[in-house]
Amino acid sequence: MSAAPWTSGNQFATTTIPALLIERVKNDADANAFFQRRAGAWVPTTWKGYANAVCSVSAALGAAGVARGDRIAIMGDVSQEWLIADMATICSGAVTVGVYFTASVEEVRYYLEDSGATLAFAGSAEQLRVMKAADTSSRLLKIVVLDPDWKRSPDETGMNVVSLAEFASHFDGDEVAYLREQSELARPTDLVSLGYTSGTTGAPKGAMLTHVSMLAGAFTWPTFCPAILSEPQRMVIHLPLSHTVARIQATTLPLIAKTVPYFVDVSADFAKCIQEVRPTSYMAPPRFYQKFATQIINHVNGSSEAERRNYTLALGIAREVLADRQDAGTGDPFKEQLYAICREHVFKPLLARIGFDDLRYPYTASAPVPPEVVTLFQLWGVNLKENYGQTEMVGGNLAQVTDWSRPGNSGVPLDDPAWETRVLPDGEMIVRGPGLFIGYWNKEAETKAALRDGWLYTGDIVDVGADGSYKLIDRKKELINTAAGKSISPVQVENELRQSPYITEALVIGEGRKYLTALIEVDGTLAMDWARTHDPSVTQYADLASSQPVIDLIREEVEKANARLARAEQIKAFRIFPEELTPENGVMTATRKKRRKALMARYAHIIAGLYDDAEEQLIKEQLVGSGTAASVHRQ
Repeated sequence: MSAAPWTSGNQFATTTIPALLIERVKNDADANAFFQRRAGAWVPTTWKGYANAVCSVSAALGAAGVARGDRIAIMGDVSQEWLIADMATICSGAVTVGVYFTASVEEVRYYLEDSGATLAFAGSAEQLRVMKAADTSSRLLKIVVLDPDWKRSPDETGMNVVSLAEFASHFDGDEVAYLREQSELARPTDLVSLGYTSGTTGAPKGAMLTHVSMLAGAFTWPTFCPAILSEPQRMVIHLPLSHTVARIQATTLPLIAKTVPYFVDVSADFAKCIQEVRPTSYMAPPRFYQKFATQIINHVNGSSEAERRNYTLALGIAREVLADRQDAGTGDPFKEQLYAICREHVFKPLLARIGFDDLRYPYTASAPVPPEVVTLFQLWGVNLKENYGQTEMVGGNLAQVTDWSRPGNSGVPLDDPAWETRVLPDGEMIVRGPGLFIGYWNKEAETKAALRDGWLYTGDIVDVGADGSYKLIDRKKELINTAAGKSISPVQVENELRQSPYITEALVIGEGRKYLTALIEVDGTLAMDWARTHDPSVTQYADLASSQPVIDLIREEVEKANARLARAEQIKAFRIFPEELTPENGVMTATRKKRRKALMARYAHIIAGLYDDAEEQLIKEQLVGSGTAASVHRQ
């Protein structure tokens, strides 16, 4: 690959995705563009092979009647076929509508109808079933199945369903010439994608993304991690490709950086895939890091006494070194030498068990991360950093850039004059830059509320520290106003609760109430392991909610959090969720963001039991008895 010419997001105002694909094919035709795990082996595809597949599908889209600007839905598991369908759609001048592979029939129907998609790709037989059931208006000209092992069932004869192999035959022409022809028809400001937001409050909104949005947004990554422009990087792709972060990792970042995506085999053990690839760069929500940390801790706890003793000694040295690095910016040379030995002989073998022994550039975003998780990985020698972004800005505008950064903040604004970040008097952060979306599809009012004078109003309340770091405090519209008139951030309280290793998620309640309460999701693995030695009656996750020893354990964790909170923010009562929170039961998005309204509705009967409404009920009874407030006064 030729030396990267990129220095600022502003440079992408004059280019397009097909144009950059041409450059990669011309300069790196025989280099590996990506790997796909199939039947236990990692199978590479070169840039020339990638381009050929893209041209094949793009030409087939044109032959099927797809015109520039048409919307094409892609619903599928993580795979190279998803990537090829996406890139082919973009090169054809059409618009990708990413659909989460776990979406229900109702959700898919909404995406199809809202976007007006005319053709769809379905990843598997199950996703084909969902897609067909969702297409009640019969708008789809054709549904193409991406799974190379898919076989047509007898009842699909004569229908508009075809395999990818049937749809797109091998491309025999000149890939560069074909892509150049398509590139000449494209403009940087053309729409290439509808990135649907997670819909935590109301129906999902389709963020309209252009070539500039996708490329300038992707370039925010090397802006806070310049090494990926010059050093080859192994990057595991396992998040849904309809998610903006995964989409950047797979589709646009490899066009401008030296990242090589590795697509996991959904039928294989995810942890095994990570171990095999040993990623050098990795981005994932906090929950994944928490699970990886738990795996290591469980292994240490099950090791020999000598191994546990060595681990404890190494951890003590690591604590001193990390404290020196964070306080003074550098460690004591002698301690650093001791730590290097600990890192090589104690921590590195443990990290190898989860495939993190060569991980150089780890990041986490999309949700608050418990500080203990970050600190633990730092002690093990993994330089985990936090950052912040939204679908509406494609990439991110905040990132921790200092090595061994203290946890608890999202970093500082990007060092790129193309991007600006400001904080309004009410604490809301607003952002301006070339990677922003251009509005919400078919939603003019929501667009006007989010985009004003070129600024994206993020809806996130932030606090800027003395060192210039930004800490997310809350969503602007998610403040709780208690009956006592206190305005409280539920997210801040939930973050304190989630510092416990036993608590993976929490829902704080208190709007119009006298005090705060919480519903708590416990870590299934840790809680079940703990319960095995403390409550033999616990045999499944559902038993945890009624186990008195488990309740007592979580009460202690809640009390620890309360000790760090102001009096009005403290949790007075709690219950444990009787089930794990998942997108399938409608209370979480595909990226594990809470749907507060759905949670409140689904567990209303549990929430009701958290409050003593005797006073309120007494007043109601008085009013019902005589029909007027005056009669209450006479009593």
